[in-house]
Amino acid sequence: MKESPFSSRAVVLLIACATALVAASALLHVYGGGPVSVAKKSAPGAYSISAIGHAGFYDLLRRLGQPVSRSAGNALAAAGTRGTLVIAEPNLRYVADAEERRFTEAPRLLLVLPKWRGTPDEKRPSWVSKVEPVPLLEAQRVLFLAAGVGSSVFRGELTGTWPVNAIGVEPALPAIVQLIRSEEMTPVVGGESGILLGEIEVRSREDARRKILVLSDPDVLSNHGIVKGDNAAFMLAAVDALRSWNNADAGAPIVFDETVHGFREPRSSPLELPFRFPFVVVTALTCAAALLLILSGTRRFGVPVASKPALDFGKANLIGNSARLLDYAGHHAAALERYIKMTLLSVARTLRAPRLNDSDPGDAALCEWLDQVGKSRGVSISCADILRAVNAGEPLSRLFENAKIIYDWRHEILKGESVAHGSRVRQRHRQ
Repeated sequence: MKESPFSSRAVVLLIACATALVAASALLHVYGGGPVSVAKKSAPGAYSISAIGHAGFYDLLRRLGQPVSRSAGNALAAAGTRGTLVIAEPNLRYVADAEERRFTEAPRLLLVLPKWRGTPDEKRPSWVSKVEPVPLLEAQRVLFLAAGVGSSVFRGELTGTWPVNAIGVEPALPAIVQLIRSEEMTPVVGGESGILLGEIEVRSREDARRKILVLSDPDVLSNHGIVKGDNAAFMLAAVDALRSWNNADAGAPIVFDETVHGFREPRSSPLELPFRFPFVVVTALTCAAALLLILSGTRRFGVPVASKPALDFGKANLIGNSARLLDYAGHHAAALERYIKMTLLSVARTLRAPRLNDSDPGDAALCEWLDQVGKSRGVSISCADILRAVNAGEPLSRLFENAKIIYDWRHEILKGESVAHGSRVRQRHRQ
């Protein structure tokens, strides 16, 4: 049976990490708590409780028993052919990525043009610390996507009253109001200044009729404005008028489309959650940790290389260290001269030379005696010649040659071993 390349501990840890990842994904999917948003929760929308949000109007409809819902998926399908779709202050950043048919195919559409965008509060992210108006061009583009009509959206001070008011309720508006001028839109609430609530009826290619109510100023239904004056009654009357058009059912749903604010429903499979931001960051880190664990748990290939001891007290190491110290000091010539003279002294002691002078191993009489012994033993090298060369102060390269020659001479004269140096070296020392 082939042995596993991983240790048992590494296998157990890998299985534990994989199990924990799958369990965490399932729990996040089940208890995640509603749709996932890639937008700021303080932005306009039915989920927003900030001053520019629409959660107050949505909660008002819910408390009155209306069949209202928020959709972070297919809002057009949720509304059906008899329901009412509410698209309030859409963000074009998310509209561009979504299906635009929600604007062109919804049978009943309440469209609220965008006006504000806010900066989240640092201490309370669901609130806004300040707001600023969106460009008018953005509001005009939203109106064109919904009805394809040419219009002009402007902001200014409200002058006069509303001579046209089919709703029958007077709204409370801020000092600076956002209105529409358009010849293709029928005013429901309007005056000389412009149209606050306009109506557009469209007939599609399939001869299906559509009705669009356009509210130019979102301050009427926003959280900070719905509580002012009769704004709540005004918005309820507008929604009832749209729902009752074309003999709609009383129980037809009212669906707030929240995909235009960046909200998305969770994935259907919990296994897809780890690969969606921000959970994909944890998944990547977990995979990297598992890879490092695998690498640490693999076995070695071949026999491990034996490490050298920290300190080697052998003779070879002692000699090597001494040689390196001498080489570092730079006294090569003195060391070679000392080696040659010590070799001569060692041979003389071994052969029991007469009149041995320990203080001067280079005695001429001693060298002459050694040369005579060498001739009798067939040694062709003269130690007197080598000693004269050393005393003459020859270059370092010649000293190395002489050290090798005196080493071979020692073997010849003591052991009778013939060491061939070449005719050139022997001839030089015979001269």
